[in-house]
Amino acid sequence: MMSVIFEQERQDEVRDLVHELWQLDSRPDLEDDCVEYAYSRYDELPVYQSIIAFLSSHCGQALSNQDLEHMAKETNL
Repeated sequence: MMSVIFEQERQDEVRDLVHELWQLDSRPDLEDDCVEYAYSRYDELPVYQSIIAFLSSHCGQALSNQDLEHMAKETNL
C-alpha cells in the first residue's frame, strides 16, 4: 500500500513540474504525453531534462525559418 502512495506522489510531482514549465497552453495533449515521458524516465533524468528531451524529439519535424525561406524561393521559381 505504501508503494502505491509513493508512486502516486511521484506522478503528482512530475505532473506539477511539467505543468509549471509547460509553455504550449494550446497543446494539453502533448503536455500529458510529456508527463508520461518524464515519469517513465524519473530515475534516469531530472524532470526538466526529460522535458527538454521530449520537446527535442518532437522538434525534429518542425519547420525552421530556413526551411520556410527555401520553400518560398521554390514557389517563386
